[in-house]
Amino acid sequence: MLDFNQVRAFYFDPPPHDPERIPSREELTARYERERFEACVLRGGDPEAEALGPHGFLIGGDGKPLTVHHTLPEVQAKLRPLPLTWFDNPRRHTRTLPPGGIEEAHLFFRSLSHAYLAGHRDRPSGPRLRRHFQSSELSGLPLSLVWHVLACVRGFDLNRLLAYGGISLYEFARAIHLTETRRASVTRWINQFAIRPTE
Repeated sequence: MLDFNQVRAFYFDPPPHDPERIPSREELTARYERERFEACVLRGGDPEAEALGPHGFLIGGDGKPLTVHHTLPEVQAKLRPLPLTWFDNPRRHTRTLPPGGIEEAHLFFRSLSHAYLAGHRDRPSGPRLRRHFQSSELSGLPLSLVWHVLACVRGFDLNRLLAYGGISLYEFARAIHLTETRRASVTRWINQFAIRPTE
């Protein structure tokens, strides 16, 4: 359950950026509502008429019109992955090949290429896309291709990347960092595997 008092506190006093902390649902909800309020003002709208920020129930409380969100704030949010060092340990470097071996991994990446890069002029083969995901350096077209996959990938394919793609968690986290992906569903998914390095 969402703590409305915390949402209101975060709305008026957002915490400082900390790359080693995952924001709470309350913080993300406050951030989303603040962004909606600011966007309304920038386009010349009326935040009071639209019940945004302190003019709506979510932030303003009792007596204010109901605040309506058309998406979940935690899905809409732009989130950073935890630092790459949090994925740099032996367990996160382990690759597991699917039962069909490297051929099945290549077929899986081929399916990603067909699903998320359809219509792309230079759509990569399965082996090439897998190499891009495993690369320690990305720029130009390879970076664009990996970014595009991460911008579109559906949740069930995230889990399959590890089970069928034969890449490690570290390689996947590195691809997210290299492409500067901020998509909440992707960063939340990878962050669940992070382990804070020991001092």
